[in-house]
Amino acid sequence: MNYIGMDIHKQFTVAVVKDEQGNKLAEDKFDNSEDNFSRFLQIYQPQETKIVIESSSVWEYIYEILDSMSYEVKLANPVRTRAIAEARIKTDSVDASTLADLLRANLVAESYIPPKDVRRLREIMRERKTFVKQTTQLKNRIHAMLTRRGVKLPTATLCNSTMIWLRDKFSGDNVFLHYLNLLEYHEKELMPIDKSISELSVNNKDAKLLMTIPGIGPTRSLDIVAEIGEINRFPSADKLCSYAGLVPSIHQSGSTLRFGKLIKQSSKSLKYNLVEASWNIVRTKESNLLQEFYKKLAKKKGKQKAICATARKLCCVVYAMLRNQKEFMVV
Repeated sequence: MNYIGMDIHKQFTVAVVKDEQGNKLAEDKFDNSEDNFSRFLQIYQPQETKIVIESSSVWEYIYEILDSMSYEVKLANPVRTRAIAEARIKTDSVDASTLADLLRANLVAESYIPPKDVRRLREIMRERKTFVKQTTQLKNRIHAMLTRRGVKLPTATLCNSTMIWLRDKFSGDNVFLHYLNLLEYHEKELMPIDKSISELSVNNKDAKLLMTIPGIGPTRSLDIVAEIGEINRFPSADKLCSYAGLVPSIHQSGSTLRFGKLIKQSSKSLKYNLVEASWNIVRTKESNLLQEFYKKLAKKKGKQKAICATARKLCCVVYAMLRNQKEFMVV
């Protein structure tokens, strides 16, 4: 069996090949392209070769190249691969060699590799988040410029009629008009993305299930599904809660056990969606168990702790719904 560690960068890759005894068989540096990977791997048969790459901004398309050649590829978690992070001598060659040794010893701290359809779904959802964030920043910028000019809007929001009013009022202000044009462009580009997401949510059975929860619509349900990926990769609801960052950190020394703030290493997007969905649920007119749980806990612990606890309970509900393929039950 051949073990290949690849230290991948945006433009190039350094690869080290080792045998089962840890002897270095080859080392090479080449530009990232399908032809170069194919040329380097041509003497190593897929059934006799294992490859490890480190999670980075360019791992996905390199993984797809290697996967199309039928190689077994593992994705190393850089945070947990401490052997590389703590190395005194750190070069691309050393990193690749260390990865190969970890793979040979079966000690690679793996990151989850979602199926291709999930990866594409995540890409769409993250693209939408980028447009929404930029749109919000532009609106804030416009409001700030209006405040400096002492201008009050005729409406509370920047609706179509207000945009027309602003264009007429600031017809000679090219800088202000530039921001209005940018805002209209972002809102226009966001429309086909939202339409695509709406169509995907209707055809996604997991998203349709989650939409039976009060306060969860097409976009949020699809975002939760994209971040979770395959529900069967989580052996229990507690594991999913941990992945979502809805469990406290634990500090133990001897017989002393203390619980701290919520863990930071988590899926921030999943955590955000579950917390926001929880706020919607507790505010809905239709009574449900999650709402009752929040109200009871808020009196004792306060709203912030209560909503985090409700988000964790919601996470458990989502796990059960996706695992058992059952709709939300309103009691």
